[in-house]
Amino acid sequence: MSKSSITPFSRLIISILIMGVFLSAICIFPGSAGQPSKIVTDMDGRSVEIPVPVEKVITLGSVPVQNSFIFTLGKGETIMNDLPESFKKQGRWKYQYIFAPNLKNADSIQISTNQPSVEQIIGMNPDLCFTMDKSTVELLEGSGIPVIYLSWVDDNDVKDLMTLLGEVYNKEEQASEYLTYFDNTIHQISTIAETIPDNERKKILYLSYKSMSVPHKIADWWITKAGGISVSNVSRPTESLETDPEQINQWNPDVIIVSSESDITGILNDIQFSEITAVKNKAIYNGPFGAHIWANRGIELPLMVMWTAKTVYPDKFKEIDLESEISDFYENFFGYRITKDQINEILSGKAKI
Repeated sequence: MSKSSITPFSRLIISILIMGVFLSAICIFPGSAGQPSKIVTDMDGRSVEIPVPVEKVITLGSVPVQNSFIFTLGKGETIMNDLPESFKKQGRWKYQYIFAPNLKNADSIQISTNQPSVEQIIGMNPDLCFTMDKSTVELLEGSGIPVIYLSWVDDNDVKDLMTLLGEVYNKEEQASEYLTYFDNTIHQISTIAETIPDNERKKILYLSYKSMSVPHKIADWWITKAGGISVSNVSRPTESLETDPEQINQWNPDVIIVSSESDITGILNDIQFSEITAVKNKAIYNGPFGAHIWANRGIELPLMVMWTAKTVYPDKFKEIDLESEISDFYENFFGYRITKDQINEILSGKAKI
């Protein structure tokens, strides 16, 4: 073909193809072991070289929450390690093993202090490790094993986290689908919640009675999105907010939500709480527990907003079929067809291994 026979449109197509090949060469390249690799930027701004594809990972620290994000991308089989012993002895993480049966035959690689066993990790030869603890990043960086830092403190962090995991696993489309679901679900609930008059809004406290704390600041967000007033929505220097009976009496919540059935018994039997409105009305609820505690920073937070709205304002949200929403969620994102009995067990928050 002569130069004059190449049309402007043809030149444009050729330029695009050449640029595509050039960009591909930048994004994916032979790694140190000769296999394809690429560079991703983690949530601490670190550049991390990872293999393509990622087939073996280890999750460290807050293992169940990280696992739940990986389940959502359909990659639970890539997780090499079991839960830490400190989690297993609780006997509460039944659905981790239902959603990823391969965890049952895996080893726990965190010692009693929850410090990861570096020698064991090296021996397992993972493609990379995930952690939500910066000290663990520092511990592993010198081991030659890629480590990616994840973070979820505020609601918007979920977008960065899922986008990053989608990039790691080459599951960008699935990550985008989840984020669309996240936004649409929150919009659906908050649109109804915004119609609740101020004088009808309930004061809500998410409480760990055992540690006398609000475990995660994300509770302020999901309570507000569900139409409530979070009494703990105050400035804090840490993720967890310590409190005491005197402060809780001053807050005087209409509703208390916990993540352990024993907390309900403890609160009801504690004379220090006897004058609190939620106690008088026995408006204390144990939140659901699936892959993770719904009320904590996890993949099931949209369901937590929905459950809270229906629990606190049943008349306002009566058109929402929570069981159907739960069934669709686990089937669409985890690839798991959940039964009615399992839905009830998750909603009770009482599942035991």
